[in-house]
Amino acid sequence: MTYRVGTVQYLNAKPLTWALEQGWIEGVEVVSDVPSALAARLLAGELDAAMLSSIVALREPLMQVIPEAGCIAADGPVQSVLLFTKVHVEQIARVALDVSSLTAAGLTRVLLEQRYRLRPEYITMPPDLGAMLAEADAALLIGDPGLAHYVADQPAGLYDVLDLGREWHEWTGYPFVFAAWIARNRHDDPGLAAVLRRSREMSCAAIADIARDAAARLGLGEMVCRHYLERVIRYQFGERERKGYELFGAYLRREERG
Repeated sequence: MTYRVGTVQYLNAKPLTWALEQGWIEGVEVVSDVPSALAARLLAGELDAAMLSSIVALREPLMQVIPEAGCIAADGPVQSVLLFTKVHVEQIARVALDVSSLTAAGLTRVLLEQRYRLRPEYITMPPDLGAMLAEADAALLIGDPGLAHYVADQPAGLYDVLDLGREWHEWTGYPFVFAAWIARNRHDDPGLAAVLRRSREMSCAAIADIARDAAARLGLGEMVCRHYLERVIRYQFGERERKGYELFGAYLRREERG
């Protein structure tokens, strides 16, 4: 049997997907796309599983996280999911959300509306920080563009940068699960779970190679990439990650009820 799985090209996903993308594991066809597109393809039944924004399984009854396969989480600052502001947080009236984001967009809404008690307007835009801040008071960047801006000097004129992983941890005390392996319908295929777990184990063992490749591809320092992968991002979907994930679901439902 050949499994068809969806992966993203963000650096923080590589310790889960690298082995699959390198062809080290037989019986797997890899499809790469942005999270929002993969979610649609999984819902349509075109994929057996996908590395997806965690919000997909919270909002779609047909979707389920495969916990043993791992996740992309942070227990504090995440460095690559950032809200850039040109005003004080309390003055944010309009937010530009990265068009490729699902979970981070939901987290932004939860934090601004339930932690800071704001009701801003939201727009979606491509991840161009200058263009986004020309249209809004704050701009959400995720993934590699977010990490690149974290590493670089803060662009002139910005008042603050909110690391959404830090914001969530300070508010709740739990890790935040940004993405996970997700399957359609109730996951009952131990073979698929085993393949994805093996990919995580093999990929995490290759972090030095992943960091070297990313440094050349993204124009970032190799040690910056390695520190990010080894010290910032967490890949096990453990008990604390589960509790943080479920709490996010509860806040989402509250936000959606208004």
